[in-house]
Amino acid sequence: MELRGPRVRLRLLVEADFGELSRLLQQPGAAPWWTDPSEMGLRAATIGAPGTVSWSVDVDGHLAGLVSAFDAGWPPGAYVGLAVALGDSWQEHGLGPEALSLVIAHIASERGVHRFTIDPAAENTRAIRAYEKLGFRRVGIMRQSEVAPDGSWRDCMLMDLLIGEFVDQATDR
Repeated sequence: MELRGPRVRLRLLVEADFGELSRLLQQPGAAPWWTDPSEMGLRAATIGAPGTVSWSVDVDGHLAGLVSAFDAGWPPGAYVGLAVALGDSWQEHGLGPEALSLVIAHIASERGVHRFTIDPAAENTRAIRAYEKLGFRRVGIMRQSEVAPDGSWRDCMLMDLLIGEFVDQATDR
């Protein structure tokens, strides 16, 4: 399955992507925000996690990062959690919001899901601002909810989006 936007193409993640993704997520702008960027860690978080679908983010034929969507809530799949990560040279160009837009629009259309969540590290203000542009709202701080790359616990900002509040960055330019 492939999703296309004005600048990004999303295709299902394949085994051959993990080496390059690991290198991208170990770059200085991405490394602080991804707990385990090793190939094994990426496999476990993406294709190895039940109820998770992950796409590679392709820009002009180059692997730029990944987007994952996973079933959450009760009953399972009542809403969808999201994660996105891009290598350093792909950040600050609106590519992450565009990629998330494609996934949100696809899942809402295909499955009728009306609520999405995302939970960046509370200190990742750049990501929080990007998600707010899509219509995500801050729900609150989840204290010590994620292991940071250094092994310490850190707070995350729980954010949610109801489909009626969605601002599609893949089409609204």
